[in-house]
Amino acid sequence: MAHEILRATSSSQMFLVTASPYLVLDTDLRIQGANPAYLRATGRPAQELVGAFLFDAFPDNPHDPAASGVHNLGASLERVLRRGVPDEMGVQRYAIPDPDAPGAFRPKTWSPVNSPLADADGRVVGALHHVEDITAVHEVLDPAPGGAAAWDPARQPAAVLRRAMLAAARYARAHAAWGAAQAAPGALSAAGVARRDALWHRIVHTARHTRPRSCADAVCAAAVQELPTIDAAAVTVHGSGPEPRHLAASSPCARRAEELQRVIGQGPSLTAAATGEPVLVPDMDPCGFRWPLFTEAAHRTGVSAVFAYPLRTPTATLGPLTLYRSQPRARPAGAPVDAETFAQITTVVLLADMDTEIVQQLRATADADDINAALGVLAAAQGISTHDAALWLGTTAAARRLPRADVARTVLARYGM
Repeated sequence: MAHEILRATSSSQMFLVTASPYLVLDTDLRIQGANPAYLRATGRPAQELVGAFLFDAFPDNPHDPAASGVHNLGASLERVLRRGVPDEMGVQRYAIPDPDAPGAFRPKTWSPVNSPLADADGRVVGALHHVEDITAVHEVLDPAPGGAAAWDPARQPAAVLRRAMLAAARYARAHAAWGAAQAAPGALSAAGVARRDALWHRIVHTARHTRPRSCADAVCAAAVQELPTIDAAAVTVHGSGPEPRHLAASSPCARRAEELQRVIGQGPSLTAAATGEPVLVPDMDPCGFRWPLFTEAAHRTGVSAVFAYPLRTPTATLGPLTLYRSQPRARPAGAPVDAETFAQITTVVLLADMDTEIVQQLRATADADDINAALGVLAAAQGISTHDAALWLGTTAAARRLPRADVARTVLARYGM
């Protein structure tokens, strides 16, 4: 079961596409997963890291007698595994092997956070190691007199300064990504950049005044306010499991439409997520041949048009931003002009570097995978449908006042899974 949890974490879609560097470690401190952002930050290929003992992969610089990275990180991870609580290490100097010069080390300054990964019974089965490279920012904001030899852990920057370093480092990373996007074919014009920035401000304004539950909620609310002819919006993430995860919906209509597609197994949102291409349906009437079940059900909920935009990164599609129109019109209008920009903003929002958000997403993905596996096991073992298995699981969880994922893991353990 421990390996299943670690595997589910390291194969989660959010783990793979987030811009923050992460490692998944087992209790022996062997690397079970490294996301692409971590590989880029360290310049190492996955085949060198996965399966390796952490401190064999990243030893202290033998030519630096003051090196304390292995000791400090080891102590932090030991606390996490023993106590089952996150440990924030502050600012840590930790040189890493230079992949371009065997035997040499690159000086680095990091801001690491280590979090426990636990099973259904609360037993810690591993750790999630998150780092931010703040080398350049730290050298400017908090230089250590005398160089590396003068590094004193007692001189840790104050919390406010450390968070300023993190913010500046993340801004620099986002700015570099934006520069690369501008150099690519089809980059935004100056007017397009101005309009995108204006939309960002609108989203922030919406977030402050409506107090949405998440950034995705703010995007949905702003989309309805800012995009002409749009009546509702939804954001859905498709992880490694078969069940999509609904992050936000601006109205019950949008929530019902997304749920219909999940249950029926067809519709514009699912098609956009599967193909990675926008699916623009300004009039649902002629689309019965493409999604017959969804089209009929959508009409009953009042949906007259759907515009689904994939939330794309260079390596994956997270899911769709789906915009709905429920007001019938004499002549169907096309997609809103700024909808593509909204999809780009939504992608960045989902990749926000909040530690708690990414941990919650990883746990949710693992929960969904365990629930789906348990439904399949129950259906096969008891000779019932997956629908009946889902009803039993929900009823049992409610009766015991337990999360469905906990009951699902009990089922998997009972059948030796």
